[in-house]
Amino acid sequence: MPHPGRAAARMCVALALGAVAVGGSSRPASAQEKQGRQATRIEYEGWRQYMVHCARCHGDDAVGGVMAPDLRGSVAKGRVARASFHAVVVNGRRDKGMPGFKGILEDDQIKKILAYVSARGKGDLPAGRPG
Repeated sequence: MPHPGRAAARMCVALALGAVAVGGSSRPASAQEKQGRQATRIEYEGWRQYMVHCARCHGDDAVGGVMAPDLRGSVAKGRVARASFHAVVVNGRRDKGMPGFKGILEDDQIKKILAYVSARGKGDLPAGRPG
């Protein structure tokens, strides 16, 4: 059984940021998103970290989930700055149900997760395991 503190820490970033509504994940993928491009090493590592720490709430492929909305649109459109994303991941926003990941994720891991979510939001990476 996972440690309860870690389970709480895996709550999704989107909930705290108050990003896009959960319903946004039902949109069909564009042709560019289906084809995409090959992931960089940073994006691939971001995907790995995302799947471990974020997918439980955000859903696989960063499309939103039951507990947290889709972050792709907010990140890709620049509504969420790198510094804000980092601060919320580290410190959380308890008032929105977002625990902090301080001591769980390092700065470099957070940067890689942001790179992955940004690439998904821009349609540069297709759903599924990046190639």
